[in-house]
Amino acid sequence: MDNNYSVITISKNLLVTFLLLIFTLSHFTSSSFGNQKTNFYQDENVDISFLKAWDSKDATLYALFIRMQKNWKTYWKYPGDSGFSPEYKIIESKNLKKIEISWPTPQVFYENGSVINGYKKELILPIFFYKEKNNKNIDFKLDFIMGFCDEICIPIKFIINSKDALKTNELKNKLVSNSLEKVPLDLSNTENLIECEVKKNNNKINLISKFDGNFFSNNNTIDQLILEHLDGQIWFSEIKKNNESFEFISIINSFEDNNFFLDKSKIKYTIITRSGGFQQIGCKSPIN
Repeated sequence: MDNNYSVITISKNLLVTFLLLIFTLSHFTSSSFGNQKTNFYQDENVDISFLKAWDSKDATLYALFIRMQKNWKTYWKYPGDSGFSPEYKIIESKNLKKIEISWPTPQVFYENGSVINGYKKELILPIFFYKEKNNKNIDFKLDFIMGFCDEICIPIKFIINSKDALKTNELKNKLVSNSLEKVPLDLSNTENLIECEVKKNNNKINLISKFDGNFFSNNNTIDQLILEHLDGQIWFSEIKKNNESFEFISIINSFEDNNFFLDKSKIKYTIITRSGGFQQIGCKSPIN
C-alpha cells in the first residue's frame, strides 16, 4: 500500500498561503488545533467524528461526520480557484488493499472573484476501505488533514483508526446512505453526452463543451459545471454558459503556456443539475 500523501489540488494564487499552512502544521501537534482524540475532533467552529457504518464482502464502510458553524466551509476533492483538498497519510495498515472516498456532489460558491467547490454547515463523507483478503478484518491508522475557512482558513489535522471507531446507529446509517445517493452519477457507460472542441480566441485558448439537449433538460438542467484534467498540468478557468443553453465555454490553462496538447479523453466533467450530480470523463469531437 502506498504510504505517500495523496496529491493536493491547489490554485496558484493560494500556493504561498498553503505552504505557510503546511509550515504551521509542521510546528504544531494535532492537539494544538482543538480538542483532539482518535476519531474525534472539536473546536468552537468544527466538530468531526469518524464512525464505522457497515461491512460488505470486500470492504468496510466508514464515514466522517463533519459539522461546521455558520459561514464555515470545507472543500471538495477539487477545491476550485482557491483552497486545498483533504489529504491523508497511512500510518499503519493490515489487510488494506485500497481506500475510496465517495464525495457527495459539492456546492459551488463565488467569493471575491474566485470559484470554490465545497460544503457548508454539514458534510457526511463515506469512505470505503477495501480488503486484500475478504476473509480477514481490516486494521488501519491514518493522519487526515482538512482545510476549513470563514474569515480565515485553518488546516485541521486529526487521526482516524479502525480499532477505536464507534459504530453508527440507525439514524446515522440513513445519513450515510443519503450521502452515498448524492455522489455524482457516472455517465461513462452511457452514450457520450458531451461534444467538445478547442478554439483559439486572440491570446486565449477556449474549450467549448456542448451537452446533449435531450438528457440535460428539465430536472437535469445544468446549474453548475466543474472541469478537471486528469494529467494535472492543465486546468480550466472562467467557465461560463454560452447563449445557447447547452453550451459552456472555458479557458484552457497550462504550465507549458500555449504549447501543449489537450487530451480530450482526460477531461473530467462534474455536472451539477437540479436533480443531482453527474460525472463523465472525456468528450467526443463534434459531428460536422
